[in-house]
Amino acid sequence: MSALTAYLLFGYLIVVLITSQAKKTENTKKYLLFSILMQVLFIGIWYYRFHPPINIHSLSFWAFLFIVTGTNILLFYKHSSNIEIPKDRKNFKFKMDSRSKTGKLTSLTIIGILVLVFLLVYVASTAIFSPVFRAKAYAERIHVSTVDFDEIPPYRFNETAIIDRSSSQILGDKVMGQMTDLVSQFSVSNEYSQISYKEGTYRVTPLAYDGFIKYMRNRGEGIPGYIIVNTTTGETQLVRLAQKMRYVPSAYFNENLYRKLRFQYPTEIFYDPTFEIDEEGNPWYVCTTYTFDGIDSRRQVNGVILFNPVDGTSTKYSVENAPTWIDRIYPEYLINEELNDYGQYQKGWINSMIGQEGVIKTSEGYNYISKNGDVWLYTGMTSVVSDNSNIGFMLVNLRNHEAQFIPTSGADEYSIMASAEGEVLNYGYTATFPVLVNINDKPVYLLSLKDSAGLIKMYALVDAQDYQQVYTIKADRNSKVAIETLIAEFSGGKSVNTDSLQSKTITIDQIQTVVIDGNTTIFIKNKNDIYKLVLSEETSPKAIFLKEKDTVTVHYLELEDVNLIQSVD
Repeated sequence: MSALTAYLLFGYLIVVLITSQAKKTENTKKYLLFSILMQVLFIGIWYYRFHPPINIHSLSFWAFLFIVTGTNILLFYKHSSNIEIPKDRKNFKFKMDSRSKTGKLTSLTIIGILVLVFLLVYVASTAIFSPVFRAKAYAERIHVSTVDFDEIPPYRFNETAIIDRSSSQILGDKVMGQMTDLVSQFSVSNEYSQISYKEGTYRVTPLAYDGFIKYMRNRGEGIPGYIIVNTTTGETQLVRLAQKMRYVPSAYFNENLYRKLRFQYPTEIFYDPTFEIDEEGNPWYVCTTYTFDGIDSRRQVNGVILFNPVDGTSTKYSVENAPTWIDRIYPEYLINEELNDYGQYQKGWINSMIGQEGVIKTSEGYNYISKNGDVWLYTGMTSVVSDNSNIGFMLVNLRNHEAQFIPTSGADEYSIMASAEGEVLNYGYTATFPVLVNINDKPVYLLSLKDSAGLIKMYALVDAQDYQQVYTIKADRNSKVAIETLIAEFSGGKSVNTDSLQSKTITIDQIQTVVIDGNTTIFIKNKNDIYKLVLSEETSPKAIFLKEKDTVTVHYLELEDVNLIQSVD
């Protein structure tokens, strides 16, 4: 509640009390008329400030309705029986009477009864629509299909988000600090929505007005742009818009995004819209709408509003008909709530409390996977009994609600993070929540290790099923090269990203064969370049017979210190 609203409410209540105690005087009519005016003004400002939805499923609507009804009873009940309305209704007169001092008590009694009825209705609604009686409905909030691990696409660098929200904020603040013409008037919003954009993975956030005074100074032109962070490379830029944004959460009055949406959709229930950009880089706010069972029970998505912050226009879609470039219709907190209900109530409410047979829950965290151009939420599923292991992974499409369970057991994410931190204990680095990647059809966790300032210092790769296998590499080099070097080390010299392979015809100047960790490895030197080849069943048989002065064509992955040969022709 703002200070303005608090002062208004306090002043309004004083007027109500004065009027309710008014005695028979010639000023009583003025008091009453003034109170009516204050009532209308207060209700209008309250609605303008808090804009609750006019919807019976919304708890905030019932709170607003109670405030309006309660204050009317307190203000007018005492005198309602003493208002004379002549039959001709031309000479309306107030006839105030202070014969009884029970008016105030009666008013408060009615309000008390109203509060009691409201609480009984709310408690009854909550109970009736609770998992106690509707466990099946809660378990079916989300429909999950069981799939194999190969549903997770093989690792691709440009689709793997290795930079988390906090690191993205550091990068965004750094870029904003370099914009001397903007930094004194605007701040950076903390939204940083995860999106799939132009076959890559990004976080995007708008600029925001830095307070009321600067809003008044700049509202004529609007918000000039947004910041976009590539969450694989860390490349960050501020995109300046030709048409600036007027309707944003940081604006005031009728240009405030929430107020604009409420006036356009007075009956819709919505919360925080998500900032996204389409494939042309145009800004949008994606506003998910909801309905409930009873009052505020079992939240369900029933549509989405696509809002243009430049001109204030909007369109409401069903989930099925929403534009496919939208990445987030179902918010993360709702997905986690649905997955936990799915895992908890499959065999009824009693089983969820006693016995807990087959009861599972999500890990205390999540991350994102890019798949088929969509953003999927990833989280581990574990038993309700804490055992530091996952029974599988859950993937949920944040746009269309498709959910997939992968029954692959392994260590939970926090055990993985602790294992990675243990490898660099002397540095005191902290691990980010890991990303699940597919390396040669094996579940592997990729995570970053950050210093106390929040800067990424190392990358780590941990086997999800054997978290003692930890591979780390410094992040003081090209991130793509560093991670692919890490993956090549993990996979015994085999690249998993054929798009990164290069081909070249070389003449062997020097060649040497050694055994490393039980694997026969060939090192080839051509001029100043060194090539490494780990022999395996998939390697060309010709490699065994290579000798100096041979001319061959090699297909290799270019790393920082050595070129990793995948095959030889």
